[in-house]
Amino acid sequence: METGESNPISIQSDNFNIALANSYHLSIQLGLSHFSYCLLNTTTFTYDYAKKYSISSAKDIATEITEIINNDAIIKAEFSSQSVAFVNSPSTLVPSTLYKEEKAETLLNFNSQVNGKILTDKIPSQKAHLIYAVPESIVSIVSNFFPKAKQKAQESILIQQYSQLNTDSEKAYLYLNEQKVGITVFKGDKLIFNNTFEYTTKEDLLYYTLFSFEQLKLSTETIDVTVFGTIEKNDEYFNLLYDYIRNVKLGKRPHQFTFPGVFNSIAQHKYFGLFTQVLCV
Repeated sequence: METGESNPISIQSDNFNIALANSYHLSIQLGLSHFSYCLLNTTTFTYDYAKKYSISSAKDIATEITEIINNDAIIKAEFSSQSVAFVNSPSTLVPSTLYKEEKAETLLNFNSQVNGKILTDKIPSQKAHLIYAVPESIVSIVSNFFPKAKQKAQESILIQQYSQLNTDSEKAYLYLNEQKVGITVFKGDKLIFNNTFEYTTKEDLLYYTLFSFEQLKLSTETIDVTVFGTIEKNDEYFNLLYDYIRNVKLGKRPHQFTFPGVFNSIAQHKYFGLFTQVLCV
């Protein structure tokens, strides 16, 4: 069951004015089943607009994304800055001391099937590089429509943001989107685990979470777990996690920004990756 972020959204604050596009940062999030974007007023640090389209896969995904962009009058405006995040790309993390650009594809091939253009993000807080692959057709769309946009994997953005949420204790973060869960664990500000698993049932989600904790010798009685993304408070997925993990909670929006009341139609733990994208580009 896919919930929450799979549903289309369209949010506009009373203060939004597309004629002032040069006052906004455009953040775009691209996945296999959705195309989302939001606009941040860089003067007031307020989010004034958000839009999400579901991609049906009935057509070629590149064709469908192109049609979405061509039919959306807002997104083609001239914004002050732009960024794009790719969701759920095959990836691998490599310590910066071992990273070599010419070896990126070889390193990614160790644990992922490479299909697309190889891209790399530097993650300063962890002294690491994330190597990932994005379909050539998607990269081409971004280059054609948003040539000035800074590009990153959402995984890099999340790792960077999680590292700033931590204290001295061990903490885990689950990010659910497109039937995949990213599990990231920190000890203080040090990343000790990051992996993505595909799940279909609530039992799958629980299994991968507990398996990861077991490998790290983490106690479900003491580890703090924060969940973001496609899950609802008290739905069967959250309730099953709560049955086995003592300290599990839903996440919050980034505190650095203001969200007008109209955004209350979206739960606080949803679209964390999209709303924090601007902080990492």
